[in-house]
Amino acid sequence: MISIADGKVFTNLMVRSLLDSGFRNLAGEIVDLFRLAGFEVDTEGGYPGWAPNPGSALLALFRQVYRQQFGADSGVQVIHAGLECGIIGAKYPQMDMVSFGPNIRGAHAPGERVEVASVGKAWQLLQAVLAAVPASA
Repeated sequence: MISIADGKVFTNLMVRSLLDSGFRNLAGEIVDLFRLAGFEVDTEGGYPGWAPNPGSALLALFRQVYRQQFGADSGVQVIHAGLECGIIGAKYPQMDMVSFGPNIRGAHAPGERVEVASVGKAWQLLQAVLAAVPASA
């Protein structure tokens, strides 16, 4: 977000990365660029990184259940998401987790949209995965 008020430019950039080092590097580059342009820069907050685990047992369960529910292999992508996984994973680093959900277009921007049919599909998948989790888990 960018706004201009009282002769000042305000920006709100939410930098994310799979790795904390990537977050720090990118944020540092952005700060340096603004300073080179003569701006005063303040930073605050941040989100921990989260690198998905391709060998995750939970991911394997999701993929198996997806195939059973929908008759096709699921797509697995590493995307700019998983914010909650980074926050939770920072507190519980050994926790096995995946991030999934409906198809969203234009996230965090005016005109953000969700593919309505994909909401039901994500809900169906969640219910089926929870039913398939072994009782000892």
